[in-house]
Amino acid sequence: MQSNAVAKEEGNATNPIALNAIIKAAEKYTIVASEDIVDVTGMKLWAKNQPVSATLQQRLLERKLSKPLEACLTSENGVTLFTLNDDFERFMDSGSALARGLQPWASLLQQQLRQLPFHSVSQLMLTTALANRPSMVEHAVHAMALVGAMVSRTTQSSHEIRIAMLAGLLHDIGEIYISPEYLDTDSHLDVLGHKHMVVHPRIAQMLLVTTTDYPERISQAIAEHHERLNGSGYPARLQKDDISPLGRMLAVTEVTLGIARQHPDALTRASFALRVLPGEFDLLPVGFISNMAREQAAAAHAGMDTKQASNSPQLKDEMQTLLETAQRIREQLMAMSSSLRAKAIVETACQRIDRMQIAWNSLGCWGLEHAAMTAAEQYEQQLAGWELKHRLFELARESMLMAEKLALQEQLMLSPLWASLDLPAPKLDTEIA
Repeated sequence: MQSNAVAKEEGNATNPIALNAIIKAAEKYTIVASEDIVDVTGMKLWAKNQPVSATLQQRLLERKLSKPLEACLTSENGVTLFTLNDDFERFMDSGSALARGLQPWASLLQQQLRQLPFHSVSQLMLTTALANRPSMVEHAVHAMALVGAMVSRTTQSSHEIRIAMLAGLLHDIGEIYISPEYLDTDSHLDVLGHKHMVVHPRIAQMLLVTTTDYPERISQAIAEHHERLNGSGYPARLQKDDISPLGRMLAVTEVTLGIARQHPDALTRASFALRVLPGEFDLLPVGFISNMAREQAAAAHAGMDTKQASNSPQLKDEMQTLLETAQRIREQLMAMSSSLRAKAIVETACQRIDRMQIAWNSLGCWGLEHAAMTAAEQYEQQLAGWELKHRLFELARESMLMAEKLALQEQLMLSPLWASLDLPAPKLDTEIA
């Protein structure tokens, strides 16, 4: 999937979803043209200093612009460094587990926040987010604080800390270009929803590269914030050294905040999720989260209903069945003239499930009867069940996504990889990629 948000050789086509969000933001905040908006033929569509309105949206329909629209607009209010500072103070006063963990860095982070180089495109995008999805700005401020604190543990350079904070602040601006129906959902995205969401890191990267003068490290790290060291992330399935140090920190930040959004014992859960499958995340930022979690360990499983621990035998049997299925499909593919893509999908599934089983078996409480476990062991079993189930879901969804362009016969052969999990069947493509 390719974004229309950035420059192309034949001109700049405006993304209709982002344009609609900007027009909506202009109803609440003052957004004006910072220069004449001109199409590729030289025709002026909107004058400098003219406020944005729905009329602009009509004029831009099917027009290719000489410059990206985002580079031609500026927000005169909305999100500013002053409002971000207020948001940061509210976060640090919230009493959440993450806010308590970040207290030692509060003064440093606030000092650096006040000196961030805040580009007009950044302000426009965050103001647009504020008008359409206020939770996105809140998430951005939390990410800014967390990754800034992480980096401050490795360097005292104000420049490096600000680079990290900007990356955290802007890491999700690509979501402005995604249809709202795929955002802020409480359930796992199916394959269609995931196909839309998977491009947002790349969209944000291209937007910043083409419209700002920020260092390339910022846009690169933003493009990597959903990648995993073992190649199980997106959008590029990068591995190990292909992911920048700042990108690795953003990946840990994103997982931590995703858990914090849903659970009060955020640090304990995040620390476990980041460590349960070795090789997924960089140990340096993981250690940062784990250290904060240990400091709050006394309340880690307070109030948990340990009678509802995960059904570990059932999940273990499910993993074993899926591994046997993958191995059987692999043998069948090797015996026939199958595409390299089909074989790669099965090989990936086998390797992932193998790693899950190793991680599962390394947890010492699985051989114990539930009644014999301590509260902490029961809680750990519950966390592991949730995390491993989540990864099985992600593996099935990824397998389906990778299989979309295979021949029909190969798609049908691979379908047992996702048939047993809670995912709808994909639309089969009869064309050979």
